[in-house]
Amino acid sequence: MTARATRDTGLTLRELLAFDEGGILRLLLAPSGQDVAITGMIIGEEGAARSYEGRIVLAVGVLPSVNDFIREAAGRGAVAVVLRDDPSLDPAPEDVPTEPGTGAGAEAGAVAERAGVALLARAAWADWDDVATLVRSAAAYAGAGRGDRMADVTAGGGLAALASAVAEFTGGSITIEDTAFRVLAYSAIGPEADELRRSTILGGRVPDWRVEELRRSGLLRTLWSSDEVIHRPADGSSPERLIIAIRSGREMLGSIWAAADAGGPFTEGAARALRRAAEVAVPYLVQHRLRESGARRREEHALRALLAGRGDMSTHAWTLGLAPDQPCAVVIADPADLAHPPTPAPPAAPASPALPTNRSITPPAAASATPSAATAAAASAAPPVAPSVAAPPAVTPAATSAADGQREAVVERTMGLLAVQAVSYRAGIRVLRDGGRVMALVPVRRGAERDVLALARELDTLAASLGGAAQGAGPVWVGAGPVVPSPLRAADSRADAELVVRVLRERAASAAHEPAAGGGPAGGGWAAGDGRAAGGGGTGDDRRAAGEGWAAGEGRGPRRYASAGELGTALDVQRVLDAVRPVWERGSGPVYDLVRADLAAGGELVRSLAAYLDASCDVGRAAKRLVLHPNTLRYRLRRVRDRYGVDLDDPDVRLMLTLAVRLATRPPR
Repeated sequence: MTARATRDTGLTLRELLAFDEGGILRLLLAPSGQDVAITGMIIGEEGAARSYEGRIVLAVGVLPSVNDFIREAAGRGAVAVVLRDDPSLDPAPEDVPTEPGTGAGAEAGAVAERAGVALLARAAWADWDDVATLVRSAAAYAGAGRGDRMADVTAGGGLAALASAVAEFTGGSITIEDTAFRVLAYSAIGPEADELRRSTILGGRVPDWRVEELRRSGLLRTLWSSDEVIHRPADGSSPERLIIAIRSGREMLGSIWAAADAGGPFTEGAARALRRAAEVAVPYLVQHRLRESGARRREEHALRALLAGRGDMSTHAWTLGLAPDQPCAVVIADPADLAHPPTPAPPAAPASPALPTNRSITPPAAASATPSAATAAAASAAPPVAPSVAAPPAVTPAATSAADGQREAVVERTMGLLAVQAVSYRAGIRVLRDGGRVMALVPVRRGAERDVLALARELDTLAASLGGAAQGAGPVWVGAGPVVPSPLRAADSRADAELVVRVLRERAASAAHEPAAGGGPAGGGWAAGDGRAAGGGGTGDDRRAAGEGWAAGEGRGPRRYASAGELGTALDVQRVLDAVRPVWERGSGPVYDLVRADLAAGGELVRSLAAYLDASCDVGRAAKRLVLHPNTLRYRLRRVRDRYGVDLDDPDVRLMLTLAVRLATRPPR
């Protein structure tokens, strides 16, 4: 790909590793020692004519053979090769016997050893841009200590030494700040220092009121866009100041502020000294940024792996500062699926007159709900007729795209605010944004297990208050996993939290397709009248969950949050269904023929069987739930027996049907 020079005098491998405070690189072996000079960088593979003499080579891209890549790099003069991090690169434990040429990292290490080239591994959380930035910055850092007095002084003491040197050259008091206005270094504070400088240094950052004042005055805009020294005259008790931005190319890294608070003016060469100081400071601020970014991304990588149950759990917990005996739980907030937004049901076909035994009785509640609901109820009992419905207005691709973009923006804003809310709920909570979801790892104090459900409730309340559902983005489902005794088992809590979200989502989807009955709300998350979860089995856990299922002030609606303990049996049922699904998908026989044929024809019998089995085979209760006359339901059950040979009196057949209709109406995970 491309070669990059570092500096003419050469950066050593030892200097590169010392500069890497963030742990981006890991040295595996250095056959020629760590004092070899690195004169440039190769990213990927270059043409055969390119010399690798003195270069460090980054193994970017897919390599047919790592060993051949190392041999070629060494043969063309490279001094070091950087590979992706991989457990196979770790040396085998001394007490584990290995065959020659086998074991962890044996081949790559042996090839590098014979070739005399250093071998390094890139951290799993880092990317190749991080490595390239590190090498370039380390070279600049090493080169900054040569050439003039300011650079030489800084090389021995870092930013603190630079601040003192600039104070000497300018005759002012110095602070060096990053782009968040945090103080990274400052010169000595004298008795003449103004109050703003004192409060900035003692607080570790520029006060918010001062940042806002600078923003309103336009000074910050000038600072962000200018490479020159900015002069700010004295104003009352505020002394004269000189300011310059620190940049790497066009990227803003921070700034240097000089205040003439010693009573005298700046020196004649103050502006020139500040310009040189801004150049010298670049590698130090890049190192600061790499260190901060590395720590943040290393923690994110550890949290992601801990929640996935992947890698060394103890190391991940240690990286996050979690004791191995710290109880914890996982809370997940998951937005509606924007890839398949809910669409209104098409208008039902007009019902033809039906035989008396196949007549639909529409209760007053259903008749008064909406015309389409009553019509659909009548149509479900009548013989099918060809619909005669006017085509809906055409929706242009541009309108669809704009609506999708708006929904995505609403979801992104909502989930971002939920992440902030989770972090601020209590100290120590770690939050991960993962594929649109927000996952929070909650350390749980002894006796405070209810805090987990309280956080889920807060996230649900915030999501509802933001009005995403009203803007077409759908609801946010929040699941709280059980408290586990150690962060090493956080993946178990995460799996249960995901299961809670699935159950809540599927219940709401099931309820949304149920007709209103007995005065209950159509589309509600819990069936009215008996406290049983829609589409569920009506266990005690379900009834307890139903009692807390409605968001305050919103009336009755689908349950959007719950804990694993509340749902109880429903989670076990979901696990059973997940385990049985592969068996079902491979099977054959009368039950399979019934379900597959009926779903292809619209699913009328499957829905009727689901209601009948959920009602413990009570025709009256099932018919009421379906908003049908009992005779209509009996007619459908006879069709099941007569057309497909399915005997509903056989307990084994009923069990198979129960599993089949559940699987048929729930998407695979």
